Amino acid sequence: MPNSTRPYHHGDLRTALIAEAAAMIAESGAGSVTMRALGRRLEVSRAAAYRHFADKGALMVAVAAAGFARLQGLLAAIDADSPADSPHRLPRMGEAYVRFALENPAYYRLMYGREALARVDVPELREAANALFDGLVGIFLMQQRAGVIRRQDPRAQAYVAWGAVHGLASLLIDGQILTAVDVDRLIQQMGATLMEGLRAR
Repeated sequence: MPNSTRPYHHGDLRTALIAEAAAMIAESGAGSVTMRALGRRLEVSRAAAYRHFADKGALMVAVAAAGFARLQGLLAAIDADSPADSPHRLPRMGEAYVRFALENPAYYRLMYGREALARVDVPELREAANALFDGLVGIFLMQQRAGVIRRQDPRAQAYVAWGAVHGLASLLIDGQILTAVDVDRLIQQMGATLMEGLRAR
């Protein structure tokens, strides 16, 4: 039976579409994603997919939003029960950010990478990105007050830290580090070096 006439039978098609689109992006880039191709892969009609997303653009926004939600939950959970003066929380968050990018390149590219959506034009994504960054600034403030890191503009500190972890994440997922490296050790070194630069003297 052609896909165009296949009846709609799927438990949670919206979630499945987001996950399958992410898989397609990871395999072949955002350009490979079409509603027709998604329908074929999930064995549902294209019309069924359109019941959940008006077009590919709306689907891509949902994929990026899912990425922001995953990353925010991941970072918020790291050492959340530790004392406020724990010196390990920030480096562990940095390491987790890079690992998220490596494990979820499709989400990451739509959020921050080469295929990133223009958040300024999409309130849903702008709010998600701002919430993630504001949460990071809050951690920097907490660490300042506990005497773990230097008292400076916490937003500037957060931008510098983000630049470091984003840079390493992008280099790794785009295959730009051409020499043989121990990725785990490199990620840990990034966290330690970043913390050394922030530490209160």
